[in-house]
Amino acid sequence: MKKKFSLMISAALIVSLMAGCSSKNTTDSSSAAPTASEAGNTETKANEPMVTLKYVVPGTEPKSYKETIAEVNKKLIADGLNVQVEQQYIDWGAWEQKINIMLSTHEDFDMFQVMNDFISLSNYIGRGALQDITKSMDEFGTDIKKVIPNDVFSAVKKDGKLYGIPSNWYEPAQDTGFTTNDLLFKKYNISSDFKTPQELLDASVKLYNAAPAPKPIFPSNFSSAASDVLNRTFDSFPFDVRDSVAMINKDGKVSNWIESDEFKQEAAFWHEAYTKKLMNPDILVMTGDAKNKAIKDGNWPFSAGTYGAGYETFKASFPDATKDSLSYRKFNPEKGNYRFVNAKNVNVVTAQSKHPEAAVKFLNWLYTNQENYDLFLYGVDGKSYKKVGDKGIEMIIDPATKSPLSLNVDWMVGNVNFIRQDSGAMTSDLSIFKVIPDAKSFISSGFFFDSTPVKGEMANVKAAIASDIIPIFSGVVSYDSHIKVAADKLKSAGIDKVLAEYQKQMDAYMASAK
Repeated sequence: MKKKFSLMISAALIVSLMAGCSSKNTTDSSSAAPTASEAGNTETKANEPMVTLKYVVPGTEPKSYKETIAEVNKKLIADGLNVQVEQQYIDWGAWEQKINIMLSTHEDFDMFQVMNDFISLSNYIGRGALQDITKSMDEFGTDIKKVIPNDVFSAVKKDGKLYGIPSNWYEPAQDTGFTTNDLLFKKYNISSDFKTPQELLDASVKLYNAAPAPKPIFPSNFSSAASDVLNRTFDSFPFDVRDSVAMINKDGKVSNWIESDEFKQEAAFWHEAYTKKLMNPDILVMTGDAKNKAIKDGNWPFSAGTYGAGYETFKASFPDATKDSLSYRKFNPEKGNYRFVNAKNVNVVTAQSKHPEAAVKFLNWLYTNQENYDLFLYGVDGKSYKKVGDKGIEMIIDPATKSPLSLNVDWMVGNVNFIRQDSGAMTSDLSIFKVIPDAKSFISSGFFFDSTPVKGEMANVKAAIASDIIPIFSGVVSYDSHIKVAADKLKSAGIDKVLAEYQKQMDAYMASAK
């Protein structure tokens, strides 16, 4: 999953998304339910030969796999499909190496998960590892097209060919937001009606001065040198920033983000926050565990993206809290809503698959109705999860692994139209699942950079970003006194070559998308 500054979903909410795969039928599936291999020689009513869809995903096979996949395959047969599903799990640590070997040796499997922020779709297409599924989608993908916006598919097309089906599991147009602790502002009679970044800082300083120790401060550190939260405040918005170096404007022109006035102003915002003690003084060496704890504790005026830790966690810090004690906001909402990244996660068909239509048939079945979605994503009601209301969910945790009893996760194969939401979530966290019908996909929303041609330069640039740019952006050191040395380091590292490659690939993407 792509982790942007504006969308931080911590462990508790992730648990709500990592649901399992089984039938809603509570009958014991240890009976004669056919597995994928057992059903391989049967035929559907239409006398089509039964085929097995081998789906390879990252992760560890859960102990519920055999029982629940049998329920899935039973339902597929009952619905008249000539497809049975067989999943193979590859440990996260071995994923990249193993999937590359399977593709290069033409191992017999049909579908796998592409994480564009890990290895890009364009990389796999360039290797000839994927099949064009345009024909199969036209014939069997009617319900898929109903629940995935047409412009989202632009992210998985090249030269007019369709190479995957996006996991449209949340609304990307909800990015560029931040969360405020309204309970704290209200407690100390400080107005939370701030319209600008400066008003947010001023209110946060008042809260800092009014509250006792430990003082409420911004809870996070920075892994990148860009904030899409602040991007909305500029006249140049909308624009996109990738890899902390490439600024892409609405016409698809790529420029140096670090040299932009927008970067300078964002760094100034965080420098003021740092000098006014609104940031952790050890922000540059802050560990991931420390950051996560600070976010969960909730003792902050504002935080990037959503809270994610759940109502009970927040209430532990603030006993008088309600689920509405936090607000998810955006600066300048009148500027509209844009999807800056579509198809972060995509399910694709391998070049060696003998029946590419099976993947489309299966995913079309998955997105046909809530029942099928619940079956494959959440499992048996009362066994692997519990329904709460119309679209709520309470996960059942495996006591041995402390993980949900699930086969699959929403971010990998889910859809925002069907996703069940954690019944224990804060109201502000649920905003990312609200579809915005009039949202526009930004010109680079389907573009994913392949750094292979500038691998060495990119590594050097990232090192310079970490050592010299992050301290500036985090506000620890001033822009004026440090930017020249940092910019010179980026030049020496090869940033110009990286940006030229960015523009070359962006131009090719725009040409192929016409």
